[in-house]
Amino acid sequence: MSFYLNYPINPIIDSIFCEYKYYNKCCNIILIFIFFYIISFSYYPYLIYNKYVHDCQKGKKYFKNFPFHNHDLYYLSICIPVYNMEKYIENSLLSILNQSFQHFEIILVNDNSNDKTIEIINKFQINDDRIKVINHQKKLGVYCARKDAILNANGDFILMMDPDDLFLNQDLFKELYNNNLKYNLDITEFLVYNQEENNKTIYFSSDHIFNHWHNYSKTIIYQPELSNIIFYKPQSHNITSIFCRTIWNKLIRKNIMIKAVNYVEKTFKSRFLITADDTPLNIMVFNFASNYSNIKIPGYLYIKKKVSMSRGQHIKELDEIRGFNFYLYYKFFLRYIKEYNKDINYFFSDFNGFHHDLYKIKNLNITYYIPKAIKFFNNLLKIDNIPKKSKIIVEKLLLHFKRDTLHKKVKMNL
Repeated sequence: MSFYLNYPINPIIDSIFCEYKYYNKCCNIILIFIFFYIISFSYYPYLIYNKYVHDCQKGKKYFKNFPFHNHDLYYLSICIPVYNMEKYIENSLLSILNQSFQHFEIILVNDNSNDKTIEIINKFQINDDRIKVINHQKKLGVYCARKDAILNANGDFILMMDPDDLFLNQDLFKELYNNNLKYNLDITEFLVYNQEENNKTIYFSSDHIFNHWHNYSKTIIYQPELSNIIFYKPQSHNITSIFCRTIWNKLIRKNIMIKAVNYVEKTFKSRFLITADDTPLNIMVFNFASNYSNIKIPGYLYIKKKVSMSRGQHIKELDEIRGFNFYLYYKFFLRYIKEYNKDINYFFSDFNGFHHDLYKIKNLNITYYIPKAIKFFNNLLKIDNIPKKSKIIVEKLLLHFKRDTLHKKVKMNL
């Protein structure tokens, strides 16, 4: 490829280069360099985004006091559960407040933080009345925080966000709004990028579950096909499911989300949960929604950390509660499978994969949770078409818990 400029650009530049025999070739080299420079930036979005975050922090552009006070006009509610996130919450809020589309509110549920998280949020709240804060008097967990944010939302649509992540694109909200004007969707999913906590490089994984969509070759998926999409597993061994089971890379119509929360609440009943809360909500969202689509634009930046809202502040904390989380999840999932006449194999395929977490129930209050687990396992064995592999797993679990209970009784008698 070559470019030749056979005319002087202007008298000053011409006078500088006129003494060189290959003046036109120099211009070619410069133009080619600029061309590849632009191409490089398009393939490495983190270069642009890191500059964007830096500019936000430096300029504090959100202090323009956006004049928007009519709460009836909120199109979008961004719901954020927060617990001890003083290190991350400012950048998360900046990535929202600097969006080009401004018709939104932010609902933060403070799950009894004991660091400077709420102080940082209050500084933002003073300058923007779209920011609302709900304070828990004691720590209730991610599920309850998300639920309270959803039930207090005023927007037509809900966008969930974890307080330690970021929105990657300043025009994301505008793109979602324009796409919904065109298609009138209940669920819109968008791309997720990843970043390690101690590494500034942002990368895109095309084979990651977050970014692997259906192969139906359809712009929009409708019911009843939609409610089965969450159970579809592609042939690729790298993908465990057809769509991302996280709640935070989707724009969801509020009335659909409310229905999902109300259904899930029948099982969870506001119990303390720090994990396994995304999947039940997503299952019910896809069950109640009438349509779904996706837009392949950079939307969410998932920052991988050792400590987060869903993983807990300590690994031990997660280990102690994880078993009970999955016990509740399986109770919910089994009820859903039966009520909506889904294939029981969907349940056992999940159960077989995560059953080892149920052994951790013994770390909790034995007298309360062990009998409930035993009753649940007995009910599973009563299912006529239980797969052979699953039956063996359930029998081993049952034996383990009965043996543990018997051991406790013997110990008490002694």
